[in-house]
Amino acid sequence: MRDILIVLNGGNTEKAVKEAFRVAQDESRRVKVLQILDSGLYFYGHNDLVAPRLSKRTYLFYIREQVLEKGKQEAEELRERARTIGITLEVAPVETDDVIATVIAEAKRGYELIFLPKKKKKLLPLLKKNLSNQLRKNVSGRVFEC
Repeated sequence: MRDILIVLNGGNTEKAVKEAFRVAQDESRRVKVLQILDSGLYFYGHNDLVAPRLSKRTYLFYIREQVLEKGKQEAEELRERARTIGITLEVAPVETDDVIATVIAEAKRGYELIFLPKKKKKLLPLLKKNLSNQLRKNVSGRVFEC
């Protein structure tokens, strides 16, 4: 059983990481980071009506390279921070189209505490599923938005 899960899905993740690391250090817990690698720019590569197929493919590969590189840098920074304060950390980078299902599947593996970065409220929140609400409905662990 893993103790703490941190879900990094864009946005301002610093508060969630800081709070999770504080709890992990105070209570000697292990931490797993589920790093969702995605870019809002994939949409344009798939839906450009003017660009030829080869240009679209080249653009999508370039965006993917940039996302993976940024993910590697972020993971290394997290590992270094964890190492300096004595926390056992595992980072799992994931590329997915269905973020909610992926996070719920990982969270069902048995985490006591789940930390999420706080998202801005949507204008019409009824039309979209919220990750934190879906986690609270489907997982027994406590969910914190920071």
